[in-house]
Amino acid sequence: METPRSFGAILLALLVIGSGRPCHSSLYRPPQPVMVYHAGAVLDGAVPVSVLYYGAFSPHQKAVIADFLLSLSPRGGGIQHQHRHGFGSPGPAPAPSVARWWETVDRYVRKAGRDPPRVVLASQADDAACSLGKTLSRLQVERLAARLGVAPGGVAVVLTAADVAVEGQCSSACAAHGASSPGAGAHVWVGNAAAQCPGRCAWPFHPAEVGARHHAPGRSGGGETLGAPNGDVGVDGMLVNLAAMLAGAVTNPYGRGFFQGEPGAPVEVAAACPGVYGRGAYPGYPGAVRTDKVTGAGYNVVGRNGRKYLVPALVDPDNYSCIILS
Repeated sequence: METPRSFGAILLALLVIGSGRPCHSSLYRPPQPVMVYHAGAVLDGAVPVSVLYYGAFSPHQKAVIADFLLSLSPRGGGIQHQHRHGFGSPGPAPAPSVARWWETVDRYVRKAGRDPPRVVLASQADDAACSLGKTLSRLQVERLAARLGVAPGGVAVVLTAADVAVEGQCSSACAAHGASSPGAGAHVWVGNAAAQCPGRCAWPFHPAEVGARHHAPGRSGGGETLGAPNGDVGVDGMLVNLAAMLAGAVTNPYGRGFFQGEPGAPVEVAAACPGVYGRGAYPGYPGAVRTDKVTGAGYNVVGRNGRKYLVPALVDPDNYSCIILS
């Protein structure tokens, strides 16, 4: 019988950006990141995702996030936004796409004997006035998620603005996911770190903070940086963590899904290859990724309306290598 887990109990400190060991390095090759299935529930079928923007988010920032979510399962439906962005080079989306990246999550869910998850952007809401203040505890974040009324099998996403501080943000996590009880809707929190700790939570779009706790052994800080593909270091950094959290929320929503290590500190499908975005990645270097010909920004997938994103490498469910899209 599964034990109920709170928001803070699952993946408190999954930091995907700029941390951990590389999966491809000429100097060091770590053991394969084996993902074990613990026979618990995963999210499958239609997965409605509702988003709460807590604090000030511009229309551009909201569009970047909505386009990403709508790109995960293009045939999954959801609310529509008819627009084209003006940053970077527009045009048809070349492979690899956001949906191709999400196919790895599909494979995990199929491996558990369930139907592949189809993300549906069900709703978006605003709390620009910050009704609970600009300093939030994890419990308050969970309460904000509950406001969205997400049904079992769905995900409530709380995104906090750059001037909103969340308990543990920067010191222990840039994002987290969890569930109030087994079978309930999952919830995800991601913070915009542009004004607080970009060196910890917005790498590789901002130089890594010297001596940051989550840096890999041997890193002295700095490291190679990339241009933000949507022109916003904070939101482009949020998208990296949002991608990782959604992958974890679907494959390990209640703490008995796919992960390696101990249940109290699970290493999930996007955490076993941290800081890896392109081939040749190693601590401080995100790897060889694509470059926008107009802006020079780095990206590895393209989504709805030709919008470009950087997403973390996921662990292959069959051979446990890090899947790097190119």
